[in-house]
Amino acid sequence: MSKRDYYEVLGLERGADDNDVKRAYRKLARQYHPDVNKDAEAEGIFKEVSEAYTILSDPQRRAAYDRFGHAGVGAGGGFGGGGFDSSNFGGFGGLGDIFEAFFGGGRGDPFSGQRGGSQRSRVERGSDLRLDLQIGFRDAIFGLEREIEVQHLEHCDICDGKGMEPGTQMSSCPTCRGSGQIQQHQRTAFGTFTHVTTCPKCQGQGNFAEHPCKGCKGKGRVDQRKTLKVTIPAGVDTGVRLCMNGYGDAGAQGGPPGDLYLVLHVQDDSEGIFERRDQDIYTELPIGYAQAALGDKVEVPTLEGPTKFDIPAGTQPGTVFKLRNKGVPYLNSPATRGDLYFKVNVSVPTEVSAEQRNLLENLYELEKGLGGGFSFSEDGGLGAKKSDKHADDKKKGGFFDILKETWKSHHKEED
Repeated sequence: MSKRDYYEVLGLERGADDNDVKRAYRKLARQYHPDVNKDAEAEGIFKEVSEAYTILSDPQRRAAYDRFGHAGVGAGGGFGGGGFDSSNFGGFGGLGDIFEAFFGGGRGDPFSGQRGGSQRSRVERGSDLRLDLQIGFRDAIFGLEREIEVQHLEHCDICDGKGMEPGTQMSSCPTCRGSGQIQQHQRTAFGTFTHVTTCPKCQGQGNFAEHPCKGCKGKGRVDQRKTLKVTIPAGVDTGVRLCMNGYGDAGAQGGPPGDLYLVLHVQDDSEGIFERRDQDIYTELPIGYAQAALGDKVEVPTLEGPTKFDIPAGTQPGTVFKLRNKGVPYLNSPATRGDLYFKVNVSVPTEVSAEQRNLLENLYELEKGLGGGFSFSEDGGLGAKKSDKHADDKKKGGFFDILKETWKSHHKEED
């Protein structure tokens, strides 16, 4: 019976890379390994999958197979001479690599002791740390530098993180014979089962310090508090995470440190003037009813200080105006900013003087003469009722004209 194409066996295209080959093999090995799959055909499929992986995972054999097919990798084919050895279980280097394919990692490999009993290295990256940081409203907008205190694990200066006294060496663990693991075999009616646990003496390292460091008591790390200077960029907001590489906990056995993450929480404006919505700023501006009716140049509060703005005549309460590029800088592009929006609130005085009352009464009489009340014109300003507008304008002039004349006459009398 002719052999199936190796790429077809693994379900791959011919251009698949090494990672694709390995992933495909692991998936199929888990599915058809005889210890897992008891179907009659499982063992044959597993051997076929393993053979395909052995060839395609080896660059020279794969090149020969791609060029000559099965003839290029069989007995006498010139690469490896002798073809596929099923005892190697697919080129994983022994039964231990099959165990890794099933359980996703070599630390629990029960067959490592069968590979020469080499000692294990447990150099690991340190843990990442998180620090929640409160910052002020304006500090988040414009950025700042500040100092923070961090408590983390650092490598011991005495032993340089190795956990043993200077000048001494690590010794092979006699309990596990350098494998880092203890195997316990149990015979049952269904066969022999092997239970693997981490060696309690060396904690899975395969070696231990006979003379542990006195500074860190053999741990290789010490707890320390450190002051760091942090630069917070302009435009950050609540929830932004800043990563400080290498400022987490030091790794075990001299391993590299983890990272420190600063999670920012931005406070509200302490003065209650501004409200932030993403990159835009919102505020409110109180003006008098005369300013709203006649128009005026007013000062609008911004993040950098007040700026002049012309309020048009006839501005209605609740009107919103926009000042471009007066908002919050974008985090990744500080030269670009959001906008500032301010809503006009027309203030009505709760108390008036006798003079003001007289002017208001005169204004009220004028308003009555224009037809009994104000109305909203099509262009957004105040005007007289349409039924009387043209006739009254001819007799007395427009409402705004009369209002302006009243104010002018009042100021002349003051002069």
